[in-house]
Formats: sequence, C-alpha cells, structure tokens
Amino acid sequence: MKKALFIVLAVVLAMGLLIGCASQDIAGQTAGDTAGQATPAPTAKNLLDDDTDALGNEIDTDMTTDELTIVSTAASITEILFALGCGDSIIGVDIYSTYPEEAADIEKIGDFNGFDTEKIISLNPAVVFAGNTLQMQGIEALEDAGLNVVAVEPTYYEDIAQSITLIGSIVGKEEEAAALNQDMADAAAAVEKTAAEIGEKPTVYYVMFIGESGNWTSGQGSFINTVIEMAGGVCTTAGTQSEWLEYPMEDLIVDDPDILLVSDLVAEEDLLAETGYADLTAVQNGSYYFIDADIIERPGPRITEALETIQGTILDYTHGE
Repeated sequence: MKKALFIVLAVVLAMGLLIGCASQDIAGQTAGDTAGQATPAPTAKNLLDDDTDALGNEIDTDMTTDELTIVSTAASITEILFALGCGDSIIGVDIYSTYPEEAADIEKIGDFNGFDTEKIISLNPAVVFAGNTLQMQGIEALEDAGLNVVAVEPTYYEDIAQSITLIGSIVGKEEEAAALNQDMADAAAAVEKTAAEIGEKPTVYYVMFIGESGNWTSGQGSFINTVIEMAGGVCTTAGTQSEWLEYPMEDLIVDDPDILLVSDLVAEEDLLAETGYADLTAVQNGSYYFIDADIIERPGPRITEALETIQGTILDYTHGE
C-alpha cells in the first residue's frame, strides 16, 4: 500500500492525481526519477461527474447486473465495491486490495501501476473499475480488447462520494450508494462540528515517507490535507503548489508543526533517528501519532475513520496543553 501510493503521489497528480493508491517499489525509484519534481495543482476540483469518468469518458450505466462480474484495479475501488455489497461479483483485484479480509481470496491481477492486462482479459469481466491517468496504458489495452472499463478512482476528497455514486449507478446499487454517502456525510459533519469548537487549531504535518525514499508528504488540495483540515488541524503544507511533494527538511524545521501525524508504515525508531526529526518540538514533546496508512491514504469509505482518528489526536494534543 505504501509502495502503491508513492507512484500516485509522483505521477497521478501530474494527470489530476491519491489517492489514492498506486503500486511500485519505492526502493526502485531514484531521486532523479521522482524526488523534487513539483507537480502543478490541477485546476479542477472534481474529476468525476454524473456523465463522465475520471478520464472524461462517457459512462454507460445500462448493464445487466444479473450477470455482473467485476475487476477492480485499485484498493480504494475494491473497498467501495465491498461497501456497496458487490463482493460476490468481484472476480479480480490488484495485489494491494487487502480490505476487507474477503478480498484476499479473490484472483489477483497485478499491482496498481502494472496490472496484468492479459489476465484481466482472460477473466472477461462485465466491467473493469480502474484508476485514472496513471493506468492509462493498461486501460487502453483493455478497451482495445473490447472490455468495458470505467475510471472511477477518486482524486480529491469531494470525488469520493461521486465515485461511490457512479459505481453504484453502474452496478445497480444506487440506494446503497446513497446510504453510504449519507453515512459518510453524517460522520464528517459530526467531526466538523467538533472541529469548530477547537479554539487555537494546532499545525499538523503528515509523515508519509522518510529515509531513502525522500521526505514525502501531502500538500495543498490533496484529500489527506482536506481531512486534516476538516478534523480541526492547520496543515503545515497549506499553500504548496503540489498535492504530493518531497518537503525540504529545513523547511519542516522552520515550520516546527505542533503535531506529526505519521504513517504506521514508518517505524518509530526510524522516525526518531531520521536527520532533523529529533529537532522538532512535536518529537521532543511526544506529540507524534501513528495512523493506519490504509485509512488515510485510500480515498474510500474508511476515510471517515481517518477523520475521526485524526481529530482524536488533535483533541489529545489540545487537551494536554
């Protein structure tokens, strides 16, 4: 999952995003490949709408759901499908689709950044729910083979509900999609109500990667930053020109955020040993909190868990001062 997101960060946003979730071994990337390459923030706030998918293609919702078979090429999409009650219809998923547990028993079709097109074609699914521009080459190959491919992976926070709506309309789960979106909206509203009561909002920095992979984090416009702000935090990287970026350590030291929100794929000993982090007030005060990378880095239904978890850390911090 961590590997997956890295490519989303570096490439998907160049197209308009991550998400959500991609896949590639970080260790195989060199600094010249990805690090330090600023990605202009897209001008559109939503990439999905009622008539077109994330690639701008018109959507055909006229399908025979009685014989519905589905392939998902992104973990966030798999989670949405299961949340809508479509688990029994899924015949193929990417290797990072690890939630819910039932996804482990589904045929694997490769990773996010290089799914096996021949394998998917052999499965002959009624529909393939795919990522977005990062998967363009694979999507085109599937379309050339005559498969019905719909790019539905969310890019921005606002895209998550729209993605759920689109998927629901295609698989005949409109009511379930509406109910899921309502539940998510209710959870978000409760979080935002509490956030409005927080007096002086603390500054928050998300530690996504450290070490050889670079000091990567989320930036302005990313769904992660949106979630932090909704929960009552002030993002250290607000105002950056990229949704995902390698943040200079010297800038982080100057910013000296109140809270470090840390991916649970970053080991605590590595964090404390990483150059510069020991100098941060948040580390010296113990104001760093680990969070499940999957719930915060996958733009799917569990993003509300991320909202509640992040707000919990913010409240812990503000009540402890």
